[in-house]
Amino acid sequence: MRQARIAMLVILALVLTATVSPERKAVLDALRPKVEARLGPNVEFVVQVLRVENGWAFVMAEPRRKGGKAIDGNQIFGEDFDNMDGLRVDAVLRKRNGRWAVADWAIGATDVWYCDVGPKSLKRDYGC
Repeated sequence: MRQARIAMLVILALVLTATVSPERKAVLDALRPKVEARLGPNVEFVVQVLRVENGWAFVMAEPRRKGGKAIDGNQIFGEDFDNMDGLRVDAVLRKRNGRWAVADWAIGATDVWYCDVGPKSLKRDYGC
């Protein structure tokens, strides 16, 4: 079931790629280096949530390799992967001087750590 859901998200992401806004691209491009430092190069995101409000952004996304290939969390995290909620990336970013910067982020978080970062209204409906 999880693999089918991920496959549908990948297909949806590929369909929507042509309609990506410059703001969305800027947010994801600011996040990508942090994620690639942990997961390796060539990461793209299947975005589940991306909200922008008053200079803040909230992202929930599944990282994939370019072209939609799955990333093996067990290979990267070993035994710790069993205690993670998959590879989902949650992030809060802030725009300053016209550029997005990561305020905080996590991979595979099992709690709602992000409630204390940035405006709570940005994360409404996601446990805050």
